[in-house]
Amino acid sequence: MIVLTSTSVPTAWLIARAAGLVAFAFLTASVWLGLAMSTKLLGTRRMKSLLGWHQTLMWTGLSMVVLHGAALVLDPVMKFGLQAVLVPGLAPWRTVWVACGVVTGWLALTLAISFNVRRRIGQKRWRLLHYMSFAAFALAVGHAINVGTDLQGVRGLVFAAIALGPVLWLVFARILLPRDVRKPARARSIPPPGTPETAEVSTLTLDNGRLPVPA
Repeated sequence: MIVLTSTSVPTAWLIARAAGLVAFAFLTASVWLGLAMSTKLLGTRRMKSLLGWHQTLMWTGLSMVVLHGAALVLDPVMKFGLQAVLVPGLAPWRTVWVACGVVTGWLALTLAISFNVRRRIGQKRWRLLHYMSFAAFALAVGHAINVGTDLQGVRGLVFAAIALGPVLWLVFARILLPRDVRKPARARSIPPPGTPETAEVSTLTLDNGRLPVPA
């Protein structure tokens, strides 16, 4: 039974709208973090914990996607059936843009599951699979702007700019930044004192304008 508010707007519709916005926020944050990790700008020491946050954000976003779809099925006004929220192209309203949202959900689920089969499919295939995140993100933005009731007009443009800005910046950073800038320099191992390698490194020639350094 659908409970109606004082303005006669079904509660299920309100839940669907809120869950959709929250889902997009979590999935967008997951994309931001994933790109930041790929650029190595956040360093490598916390990579394991950052990967955990990346997966947590993705699965939380997916849980909101499920809530979003379930609320649409229960909404008595939109009359979305279960097939409409699971199969692209079956929605009775704004079919194309709703289909973009459905495809986004399946792509996000595929990417989330891929972490568990990463070793089986190999690192190279896993990375290639992750390029789908760009398609999923683009479809999600299109879905949100063209279907989202709360993102009409200027608000939709501001919303898109906030979501796309960091993504574009991180993509260009990954492409344009030199690898030696993105990857922190590794500490050079120094041989123990008294070894031939130490003596060879410690003795500096006068040809370079430096004084000999005793080993």
